[in-house]
Amino acid sequence: MKTSSIRTALIDGYLDEPSCLGVPPYISPEIRYTYGSLLDCGLREENIKYYTIDELRGDWEKSIEDLEHYDLVIIVAGTTVPGHYLGGKPISFKEINELGSKLYYPQKVIGGPVTLVKKDFNGFDLVCDEITAINLYEALKDKEVNPSTLNKSIANWAVKGASLTIKHPDYPHLICEIETFRGCPRSRHCAFCSERLKQRTYQRSPEEIIAEVKELAQYGNHFYRLGCQTDLLLYQSTRLNGKLMPNPDAIEELYRGIRKADPDLEVLHLDNINPYNLVQYEKESEQILKTITRYNTPGDIAAFGLESADPLVLEKNNIETDPETTYRAVAMMNEIGGYRENGLPKLLPGINFLHGLIGERKETFDYNYNFLKRLLDQGLMLRRINIRQVVTLGKYPRIKIDRGKFLEYKERVNRNINHPMLKRVFPRGTIMKRVLTEKIRGKITYGRQLGSYPILIGIPGKLKLNRFVDVRVIDHGYRSITALPWPFKIKEATPEQLMTIPGIGKKTASNIFIEKPGNPDHLLKLLPDDFPYQEWKDWFTF
Repeated sequence: MKTSSIRTALIDGYLDEPSCLGVPPYISPEIRYTYGSLLDCGLREENIKYYTIDELRGDWEKSIEDLEHYDLVIIVAGTTVPGHYLGGKPISFKEINELGSKLYYPQKVIGGPVTLVKKDFNGFDLVCDEITAINLYEALKDKEVNPSTLNKSIANWAVKGASLTIKHPDYPHLICEIETFRGCPRSRHCAFCSERLKQRTYQRSPEEIIAEVKELAQYGNHFYRLGCQTDLLLYQSTRLNGKLMPNPDAIEELYRGIRKADPDLEVLHLDNINPYNLVQYEKESEQILKTITRYNTPGDIAAFGLESADPLVLEKNNIETDPETTYRAVAMMNEIGGYRENGLPKLLPGINFLHGLIGERKETFDYNYNFLKRLLDQGLMLRRINIRQVVTLGKYPRIKIDRGKFLEYKERVNRNINHPMLKRVFPRGTIMKRVLTEKIRGKITYGRQLGSYPILIGIPGKLKLNRFVDVRVIDHGYRSITALPWPFKIKEATPEQLMTIPGIGKKTASNIFIEKPGNPDHLLKLLPDDFPYQEWKDWFTF
């Protein structure tokens, strides 16, 4: 069969790695590289049908029947870190096995980080070793990708694969995850991390990434995250006396070039930064942080993988940073990136804690809590505190933890740390622009700004979905906030929205909803006598 005639189903099972996110609203670079590779092999765009796993789940049995009519079925998947998702649910091993066993006619391919942690897939004709795009190219072209030209191939597929975005059901509200480099450059890796399993590694040049962004923008994409790396500080790093040194000039070239490549850019965020390198190379790091905050968009987050504040856990798992170093890194980032633009801090750190690691003990919970309490007490800001349990990879001996104590600890962190921290980062009255409405549960619409780990926002009332709205923060939960549409138009307000304002009860909200006051005097007559109108008057629009 001619390559151009091959009917192909490309299934996005979603990625979630320590260095990459591809669960909606994110779209991973690996799925785009795969699409670009198929086009490079001569497959015709109209013969490649792109599915997300969520689309197939709509009618699973019929989906399997439909897939039977393709010549080639490719699944790209792999979640090697634990997560909770609003925009989609990654493919499960059960679903992968069903597709492998129930599809008869098509050639079946499984690829993505899932193949780093599992090798036995029944029913599949090709199990990709690491990078799906490479294995498919080699199989379809019947020739190897030369390691010396790997970067050129990736750059080519990144540009060719940009058009995949318009086939995604969430387009154009997609965050395009951009890969800066692959693999962890540390000589000693964290014992639990899947990055250590990657054998093919490379660094992408600023020119290659800028060309990819320019092509993505041509297809109407304007939301980007430099998320596909273990430590952005080591992008294009140089080696001096055996140590990797940050390269501020390369990061300046990259950020400046991305801004030029997409003048209509709406989001430019990042993900991982190693706090150890931030402090170890303070001068270079300060220059890099100033570059980032000059070119990025507000609400940006740098995830710090401290993983544990317990020194025993850090030692037994080869984790490079420690609590004191991470504290200094948090303070440094607050000083440089903590200023506000459009109501939001420009760049703040997030802290990742991982439980079930070797060496964990009952004191570990206290070590972690006390570290976070110190940050809070010192007036510092954290945009995100992520507490997870380790995913078992290979022979890593995950430590069993007491579930009751774990839940008690999480509640303590939520109540005493997360809640006041959210009030600090998103004070009441903060206006948040272009919040995308995603889900309705009960009488509340949930939305998020597109960006890196965006805060979940509950908006009272049933709003139209997949719309951008401006909101104003009015209340805080443990891991989410409540906001009202902004401007808050009294004549359009629902009773649920009105009751969110302290001092307005059900009866008053009902009266306001019925009478729809057109001026402040009319509203004052409907409000309780003790309502603090001067405090709230700027919330009301007539």
